[in-house]
Amino acid sequence: MNISEHAKQRMKERCGFNGKSQERMAQKALEYGITHAQTKGRLKKWITSLFFKNTNANNIRVYGDNAYIFCGSTLVTIIRVPANIRKDMQKMIRREPNE
Repeated sequence: MNISEHAKQRMKERCGFNGKSQERMAQKALEYGITHAQTKGRLKKWITSLFFKNTNANNIRVYGDNAYIFCGSTLVTIIRVPANIRKDMQKMIRREPNE
């Protein structure tokens, strides 16, 4: 996994992550983050808009209160989920039948 310089700067600025914690959080987001297909409602609309704004993004994961935007296996940037969506986020996530 690679992290772009822009993503490193944004992680430090927006989340307070630095050094090893940046790599660890990016890896967790890629492995355990919520995919676009697992969302519904306003969260799905917001993630769809991120896809159209970031044309080189092919993988957006929501983990915690942030959206991690990947291009392949490279983390491009990180964006905080808006407060109005974050408040109801648990209701906007589809659960798999076997969970």
